[in-house]
Amino acid sequence: MAVAVIGVFALLAYSVLTMRPAPPPPLATPSPALSPLETPAVTTTVAITSTSTPSPSPTATRPAPLSPIQSARAVQEVGRIVAGVRQLPPVEQIPVSFLTEHETAVLLLQRYQTEQPQRELNLYAALGLVPPLEPLPLPDVAAQAAHLSSLYVADGQQVLLVAGRGPATAEDERALVYALAHALQDRAFELTDLPPCQQTTDAALALQALVEGDAVLSTALYAGVSGDAQAVDELAQMAADALAPNYAPLADHPAFQRLRLFPYRDGVQFVTALYDQGGWAAVDRAYALPPCSSEQVLHPERYVQGAPVQSVAMPDLGATLGAGWLRVRHDTLGELFLGLHLAAGLDDGAAAWAAADGWAGDTFELWQDATGQSVIAWRIAWDERDGAVAFEQAYGLVVPRLRTPPLIAVDAPFDLPGRFWQGPAGAAYLSRAGRVVTVVWGPDRQTVASIAQALP
Repeated sequence: MAVAVIGVFALLAYSVLTMRPAPPPPLATPSPALSPLETPAVTTTVAITSTSTPSPSPTATRPAPLSPIQSARAVQEVGRIVAGVRQLPPVEQIPVSFLTEHETAVLLLQRYQTEQPQRELNLYAALGLVPPLEPLPLPDVAAQAAHLSSLYVADGQQVLLVAGRGPATAEDERALVYALAHALQDRAFELTDLPPCQQTTDAALALQALVEGDAVLSTALYAGVSGDAQAVDELAQMAADALAPNYAPLADHPAFQRLRLFPYRDGVQFVTALYDQGGWAAVDRAYALPPCSSEQVLHPERYVQGAPVQSVAMPDLGATLGAGWLRVRHDTLGELFLGLHLAAGLDDGAAAWAAADGWAGDTFELWQDATGQSVIAWRIAWDERDGAVAFEQAYGLVVPRLRTPPLIAVDAPFDLPGRFWQGPAGAAYLSRAGRVVTVVWGPDRQTVASIAQALP
């Protein structure tokens, strides 16, 4: 399939290389946001050769670069081939814009100034997944722009091509295919209006895994590498580097990178499982009934079985904590976060993920006061009692390791039924009732004990 478009893509690559917008202002003073349908001014040059004196040893001349209209037509041709691979109606008239790498970085920076993805680092730090970072770093837009060569922008339903680089590579071609796969998805399933199964972090990640996994598999089938696990993983990494925000202090941090890659790497495994079972029709049906949890993505058979996410009760802790405390998060985090949380405190990563397996639902709350102190209350349900017991045992090994200096096991106050730890770094409580495990973290013994007493 890829061979059929080599000629078109080669012309497109030459066009992108030679048509360069005027230099943008320095990144330190970002330019105004580009409208989705605005294209920076593009100039083209045509090679001119003299014919008055024939050369005895003629040399090849460079072809004239494609005009913006011709480039758009080339993208359209690639899009039709991708539509055939993905088995969706081709998208007619995809707007195409050309940006320099610097302009792409500015565009990303403007997006992140609105979305503020770095705020999620506070949650990751509270769970021990990453070290606390103060102040919160901005996404590394320069590194991300360096990885980008094509980008689909839902706002305006257009494709951006990064101009002004060296000769196009096979990776550039696959990046364009990936962008066009997103264009097909958007027109077919209206991605911007597609809601997750629930308004939770876990459900949002599951929906993102469906969308990104679909695009990775489409690219792998186009490139003829869908049966090569390493090649597919490289495509997932390519997509994450181009689309997912990264941070210089966390560029090599394993837990953060595992989380960052989830929609792409685990997403393509999930979509491939659906595709192997029922072709693209099975994947298309998933957009009408998207996965509800990271558990269903990590274990596709549970999505097929329709494993529900169980609701876990959490009382209002505001009265217990008193004035000055603010609930900053009420959420469901799911098996993905739970596994990463366990792995942060266990030497055996396989044991951590095994202990997270069997998750059935959770309710997570994060409270903070004006001094920066935090309280975590987390109630987690399991499919079976044995799974809850195994998690309780594993978590008992994790607790002392997630604070510095380590917490020390002590007798639980007020005849609480669970286990208790405390030390200079705070206090923690762990209990189990049937298939539900309760975890509480806080700044001191009194605060944790009062919350533990308030929980069912």
